[in-house]
Amino acid sequence: MAPGLTHITSEIQQKASELEPGNEKQRLSLLQSARALVNELEKPHERIMRMCYHEDALFMATKVLVDLGAFKILAKTAEPITAAKLAQDTGADCALVERLLKHIATEFFVHESGPDTYTANDLTRCIASSGAQGAIEDTFQIVRVVDAFPDFLRETNYANPTDKDKSAWKYAYKTDQHFFEYVNSPGRERKLEALRNHMQFKTVGLKWYEVPAIMEAVFGDAKVGKNDVDVLLVDVGGSGGHDLIGFHNAHPSMPGRLILQDLPTTIQSLDAAALAQQGIEPMGHDFFTPQPVHGAKAYYLKMCLHDWPNPQCIQILSQLKPALTPGYSRILLNEIVIREEKAGWFETSVDLLMMQVHSAQERREREWVSLVDGVGGLRVTRIWDVEGAVEKVIEIEAI
Repeated sequence: MAPGLTHITSEIQQKASELEPGNEKQRLSLLQSARALVNELEKPHERIMRMCYHEDALFMATKVLVDLGAFKILAKTAEPITAAKLAQDTGADCALVERLLKHIATEFFVHESGPDTYTANDLTRCIASSGAQGAIEDTFQIVRVVDAFPDFLRETNYANPTDKDKSAWKYAYKTDQHFFEYVNSPGRERKLEALRNHMQFKTVGLKWYEVPAIMEAVFGDAKVGKNDVDVLLVDVGGSGGHDLIGFHNAHPSMPGRLILQDLPTTIQSLDAAALAQQGIEPMGHDFFTPQPVHGAKAYYLKMCLHDWPNPQCIQILSQLKPALTPGYSRILLNEIVIREEKAGWFETSVDLLMMQVHSAQERREREWVSLVDGVGGLRVTRIWDVEGAVEKVIEIEAI
């Protein structure tokens, strides 16, 4: 066995023997070693061929099968289902369904239990969920942008995209609307719903509000009574309210108002009565305008700033700053922080996605600190690690 293989397999065995149930740091470390093993075994030309042939086809086949409702049909039964039966139930050509299922089975998206016969596994059931289908529907819009991106860069002399008004999204879609204007336009309600479900799907794994040290540091000195005035947490740009719902479920006895803010079109599309049952108040608000809620304990933004170049991020934070009570209020950014060395595939993939759609970016720690310093009157007090998750909590206070 080659020296590299010997070292990696020994490392995998060691990490696997030490793996504790529910320990995310250990699981992610073992997963990284497993990927290193695949990289060691895979020949260079095989990796290039997999990129060129396999990955785009996998995304396409999954999207078509989502559109047909095939995953939902599979997820509803434990019995094997033939491709012919799925074709009959979905109204699609049998040969087409057979070919699509054959391909996604190579990545275990379904379990192949016999010739052209399939059963659902955990991955199938995940894809059948509204969150995963929203993520697939929402991100499939980028395919057109990916195709146009090399031409866009050529025409801009390969400048790093940093202008929200000159994005590859606008170039590819031949529109003056940026992404959020586009999906919030009349007639695109399905795209807006997909975006909302996508945002919910991203909130998987350990949450920041499940980490006692973060909760104590941020909310330990909260002066919030059980009245109709004091605000505990404002979720700014919070989409469907999934983070606030999770927060409330994790800490149902914490006093103080929970306010969900997003664009009026998004807020109007939500079930206000259902949110009220969770103690959440929906409020239409554009975060480029002055924050109407003053003196809350925390203002929370979940992966909002990564959608915007620095000038717009400074504007968003500047609109929040006057609402803060110095020495008491905090801004909490739940954002990716790219490592300086050996960054993971998810962080860098989302960075390039932001580049193409929004002319924006994911940021390194020093870039986050510099951005906040650029606002004036704000500073980063701490960047909290959430047990190995790529999304950290950047705690900001007024100075």
